[in-house]
Amino acid sequence: MEDPVDEMDPQSHSGLTIKNRRKKFMKRKQLAALAAATVMALSLVGCGGGSSTSTETKAAEAGATTAAAAETDKKADDGELIKKVAHVCQGLGDKSFSDSLEGGMKVLREKGWDCKTVECGDETKADKYEDMMLDVIDEGYHYIVASSTFRDVMLKLAKEYPENQFIIVDDSMDEADIPDNVALIFYAQNEGSYIVGQLAAGMSESGVVAVNVGMDTPVIADFVTGFIDGAQAYDPDIKIVKAAVGSWTDPAKMKELCLTQARDKQADVFYQVAGASGAGLFEACKELGTWAIGVDSDQYAYYKESENPELADIILTSMLKNVGDSVVAFFEKVENGEAEWGKQNSLGLSDNAVGYVDNDFFEATVPEELRAVMTESKEKIASGELKAKSYYDFANEDEYQKLLDSVAFFTKPTYLNSITLLLLSTFLASISFSFVFTSFC
Repeated sequence: MEDPVDEMDPQSHSGLTIKNRRKKFMKRKQLAALAAATVMALSLVGCGGGSSTSTETKAAEAGATTAAAAETDKKADDGELIKKVAHVCQGLGDKSFSDSLEGGMKVLREKGWDCKTVECGDETKADKYEDMMLDVIDEGYHYIVASSTFRDVMLKLAKEYPENQFIIVDDSMDEADIPDNVALIFYAQNEGSYIVGQLAAGMSESGVVAVNVGMDTPVIADFVTGFIDGAQAYDPDIKIVKAAVGSWTDPAKMKELCLTQARDKQADVFYQVAGASGAGLFEACKELGTWAIGVDSDQYAYYKESENPELADIILTSMLKNVGDSVVAFFEKVENGEAEWGKQNSLGLSDNAVGYVDNDFFEATVPEELRAVMTESKEKIASGELKAKSYYDFANEDEYQKLLDSVAFFTKPTYLNSITLLLLSTFLASISFSFVFTSFC
């Protein structure tokens, strides 16, 4: 039996379906309001009767109520765990983040969970994401799992549907702002990126490497920060060009971008953090004869078994973000009653949540000395002896920009360079004047 994967057509949502859903939601709101009024009335009766309850007792009762609510959220009427999970994504087949998370869904299905995957389409269909997510909620899927792309929609629905529980994967926020029915899974992508940054600097012959992303977000900036830190640690003189495609699903634009960076800036090692757009980077590297570094999943293995196996031979390694494994581990905690809601679950190298691919191709291609440097960094970061720079440690966006500027291929002109340019302009102007004057005479 094939895994249930739906690709919803936004146009298929009839007015009747949406009307019924809104009616259902309004009924829930009315019931909630009635319950709140009942509680208020009872509290007033209690006050009129002059009963006294200690602060400690009230706090205990509040804690018990919260715990009971959490249990109700995840249990059916018969007391059994509701094992229905919906994975909402832009689309599968990116050979990266979404496919990795879907791997976790497959494991959960094997463990007896009812998992449904919904492909919503790229960012051009963002205005339809909420309705698509509402559909799976109406179908009875209790747990909604999605990436940070869907963060705003999930936080909104978490307030409107407190009986459901939402897992936002690959995002970070202040825990005080996380609703009680939401859990975040956050990865230390800066740690894994630090190590592949060392690899890029060590494999570059031109002294210029590139890191190209799909879109600029705080999580992506953390990738870039760690990559720059690692590259600079290996070669303080390394130059790094960074660019954003503006989409997670535009491989053609990514390819054009990489070809330009190689031609104009001599970049010869490329790191992609761009979802499905990353395919264009691999195509460009194959055409250029340069090296590539993948992300999230083992992209060498993906391409080796694909219709374009030749693309695998330019992928030195991939910075792993073990999304599927971490989601499976989270739901194991759900089954054991150990899952933490209203919290951010942070995972890094020490949790084996991030890392890099060490396969036969990697060992045959990367010099032993460089591999030893990477291994040492991995061990030191995991033990806490070495701390990779993180975007989240910057006080403001200006500090991040200073880091980008410090490794930019084109440095800002110095005072001496300005004088040189002025003299050159004056000289050329005098030649032009002399030519015009001679011609006139």
